Amino acid sequence: MAIRAVGAVIVREAPGGPLEVLLIRKQGGMWTLPKGRVKRGEADEDALRREMAEETGLRGVVGEAISQSVYRIEKDGRQRRKTVVYYLVWNTRGELRPGLAEGIEAVRWMPVPRALKHIGRPRIRAVVRAALTLI
Repeated sequence: MAIRAVGAVIVREAPGGPLEVLLIRKQGGMWTLPKGRVKRGEADEDALRREMAEETGLRGVVGEAISQSVYRIEKDGRQRRKTVVYYLVWNTRGELRPGLAEGIEAVRWMPVPRALKHIGRPRIRAVVRAALTLI
């Protein structure tokens, strides 16, 4: 059975500064974008809002879809196809905090050039670059 997930490129204009992207880091993992599984019967936007709140403490305005990644993962001892649709998110509000229950150990706003250097996977860097073309 295929897995469907959504991810967020959460951006803001720093006060008096450059455009920033929000990155998360799971325990023992790399810096990446918030993302999570879409539950049965759940709309992408609802899943994205839920995942953002759980992982980062933030809410925002979900914009257009940026890109879609399809890859294979091993889950429960089986190879499964995973599709992740990434969306642009603006105008965040809420209290920034790592979702410890989700295994998130850090959340951080970073200027775009710094964020691109910190992101561990080339596929995720490409998603951020694609988001910048929409801004």
